[in-house]
Amino acid sequence: ELQDGIERQQAVVRNLNVAGEELILQSSPVDASVLKEKLGNLNFRWKEVCRQLAERKKRLEEEQNYLTELQYNLDKFILWLDEGSRVIGIPLEPGNEYQLKDALQKVKLRVEELPPHKGILKRLNEAGEKVLGSASLSPEVKHKLDTRLKEANHRWIKVSKDLPEKQKEIEHMLNNLKQFEHQLNQLKLWLSPIKEQLEIYNQVGQPGAFDIKEIEAAVKAKQPDVEGILSKGRHLYKEKPATQPVTRKLEDLNTDWRAVTHLIQILKGKPVSAVPGIVSSAVVALPDQTVTVVTQTLVTKETTISKQEMPSSLLLEVPALAEFNKAWADLTDWLSLLDRVIKSQIVTVGDLDEINDMIIKQKATIQDLEQKRPQLEELITAAQNLKNKTSNQEARTVITDRIEKIQNQWDEVQGHLQSRRQQLHEMLKDSTQWLESKQEAEQVLECAKAKIESWKEISYTVEGLKKQNAELKWHINVDVANDLALKLLRDYSTDDTRKVELVTNNINDAWATVNKRVGEREAALEAALKLLQQFYLDLEKFLAWLTEAETTANVLQDATYKERILEDAQGVQDLMKQWQ
Repeated sequence: ELQDGIERQQAVVRNLNVAGEELILQSSPVDASVLKEKLGNLNFRWKEVCRQLAERKKRLEEEQNYLTELQYNLDKFILWLDEGSRVIGIPLEPGNEYQLKDALQKVKLRVEELPPHKGILKRLNEAGEKVLGSASLSPEVKHKLDTRLKEANHRWIKVSKDLPEKQKEIEHMLNNLKQFEHQLNQLKLWLSPIKEQLEIYNQVGQPGAFDIKEIEAAVKAKQPDVEGILSKGRHLYKEKPATQPVTRKLEDLNTDWRAVTHLIQILKGKPVSAVPGIVSSAVVALPDQTVTVVTQTLVTKETTISKQEMPSSLLLEVPALAEFNKAWADLTDWLSLLDRVIKSQIVTVGDLDEINDMIIKQKATIQDLEQKRPQLEELITAAQNLKNKTSNQEARTVITDRIEKIQNQWDEVQGHLQSRRQQLHEMLKDSTQWLESKQEAEQVLECAKAKIESWKEISYTVEGLKKQNAELKWHINVDVANDLALKLLRDYSTDDTRKVELVTNNINDAWATVNKRVGEREAALEAALKLLQQFYLDLEKFLAWLTEAETTANVLQDATYKERILEDAQGVQDLMKQWQ
């Protein structure tokens, strides 16, 4: 109201001064002196009122700006507290490694922001104390500000305590999950050869070929570990199913365990008897244990029936053929079973531990095959001796045919072993490269997410926009990881590739989200830049108008103070219209 009054009275004071100067010129020296003194007092008091009002206005504006800035910073701090509370409230999936890692990254980002925000809160409290001490603020404004400051301090105590605890909780879950998967892999690796061994025992035609007491004792000793890991798996994934690789491993362990316990019960019912056979041993070395598997392979009913029987007439004419035929059938059976085992041993592509374990098993299998080579050579020598001793052409043909078949079968099995071993080594190398590129892609994505989360509000200055636009120029490239993943999926399609598919899909989904956020940010910055450019155009137009108005005002000002202007009523009226 005072400001409006000053503006209204400004013209009155000016007119009084003009009229006073005219009267002084027309008055006697005594009257002129009195009038000049009164006019001087009036101008002095007028200037003092204007000065005090200007100071008061400036002080109020400063206090208002200070309050506005405080409220803005307080709003930002409370918004940060809201985001911190949201991160603290993220529900955790104890068995989902990817969800836990994503949540941990978000929590770590907020934990790192705790020290600077502690300083921000301190400055807010100091500024709030200063503003609350101002006499110009209304009680309502003071009460509202005081309430919000107390709320911010109270929430800060909770958030600054809960965030580090959330981080520890997630890290503990990840550590438990890592231990769980390690134990699961170890038990699966331990149980698999035992199951294969028992299945081979069970295929023998004659009952009671083997003593399984040692195996039964080993299985019984491991029972608490197996049942414990299966129980833990059910607990971890009772609400949400596990990822495909973990699900498959749990199902395989459960199935293998049931099969082993069932086979032990079956084999326990067979009395032990001595049956001629071929004995071989394989030692599988694990990170924390060594398992020795003794395998006795004999001719099974199924295989014997499937083999072409030796004509009885030949057996009567050449009795030595019966012994040769049995040795041939034994070795053929063993090679057939070995080939089936090789083809059934799949691994999880991208799992280095599992691939390495399978390489060790393959090495042991190759050693088994090499230990059988003398038996093959003895069979070939025996065949040659039989051919030399008999003149029966049919017998010679049968012997030649069977030796060719078993040599081809031997070469085929050996080729499968060598090929699989080479494939596993290549898979190990390719998986290592893929895991390294995956880790790099995940690190870049985590940095990108952190960068996006740290983006500030768009600045409406040329320098600010240039700086913020430069922040978008980092380049994220997941093509390497994708190319290596496609190679794994293509080259090792007969093995378990679900882990590679799952990880690749997660990375690509995260990459798509980052791209979307970057695109939105670019669009917002572009819009801000256009708005800023339009502002400068409008400012330029306004300044041009202001220059023109200033020139006109100067002309009118000169005309206003022109001598004897007050005597020209029409001139004064025209001048007032021009001012208006």
